[in-house]
Amino acid sequence: MQSKKYVFPIIIAASMALSACGTNDEQTKTDDNTQTEETTSQTSIADGAKEMKAEVADLKVQLEANDTKKAEANGENLEEIWESFEDAVKEKDADLYEQVETPLHIIEAGVKIDPLDVDTLNKAADDLDSVLSDVEKIK
Repeated sequence: MQSKKYVFPIIIAASMALSACGTNDEQTKTDDNTQTEETTSQTSIADGAKEMKAEVADLKVQLEANDTKKAEANGENLEEIWESFEDAVKEKDADLYEQVETPLHIIEAGVKIDPLDVDTLNKAADDLDSVLSDVEKIK
């Protein structure tokens, strides 16, 4: 009977000791993941800007063809690409972030209007392309 009293406290003590061993390893893994994410965000700014520039070029082709559906798809793609790295840009250069947001919002709203306002959308696309050249240079 005496030994049964000690079984439960021994199990608790062993569980606590073993769980404490795993905590340090988890912290190391978390630190490694954070470093990887920081590196990824640095490279994804340039990659994201290049991807957006390609999408802007495609948008201009769709505007030339006056293809509302494809232009709208380009507008949605631009926003999706931007969402993937906009926080990193905002963190590094808030002014540049705002300079991207302005023409991007014009494009997003403008591609949903039929008929397309080609002049306004082309100007916004040119502005966005110009700003994205600066975004690519962020370190």
